[in-house]
Amino acid sequence: MRRQEQNLLRPPRRRRGFRIGALVLLLPLAAAGLPHVLARRLPVAAGPPADAILVLTGGEYRIQEGYLAWKDGKGKELYILGTGGGARVERILPGRPSLSPEDLRLIHVEDWSENTLENAYSAKGVVSERKFGRVILVTSRYHLPRAYLTFRKVLPAGVSISVVPVRSEWRGWRALSRTFRRYVVEGWKYWWYRVFLYWE
Repeated sequence: MRRQEQNLLRPPRRRRGFRIGALVLLLPLAAAGLPHVLARRLPVAAGPPADAILVLTGGEYRIQEGYLAWKDGKGKELYILGTGGGARVERILPGRPSLSPEDLRLIHVEDWSENTLENAYSAKGVVSERKFGRVILVTSRYHLPRAYLTFRKVLPAGVSISVVPVRSEWRGWRALSRTFRRYVVEGWKYWWYRVFLYWE
């Protein structure tokens, strides 16, 4: 009789196995999603012009959004980081605008950095040398948590960082799948960077 009562109190093994499996699946997804939820609290570019706008290349519309932010007066100077060798300002800006000599003195193209961490160290050299106090970070929305974490760690503590999130214009079911993968992978990369940068 006691054994029967104990069996009634225990959930069936299949249910327990299903719950454990669901937990194993959901925990990594929750861990990947948390940085993106927290990134919504990051300070968005507003107020007086920043000393510089830092654009991280490697994603759709990033250069375009950074250039438009600069044209709108959100930053005094525009730095486009990680363009690759041989990139010229006139060719990479949207619409290939005609730029005055004054514009060309305020737009800078950096071509040696190849990833987010190198982008941050490249920016650190300029920020420290020019004694910038406020910068704006422009990158894709899915990349923002890891990029902000990296720049906050690498740039001097007194530098204020605000952001311009760039939305990717992917469409259709394939685009939805691609977007989901990007957000999940970037979420996992965020935690890896958090551990790695702890020792930097």
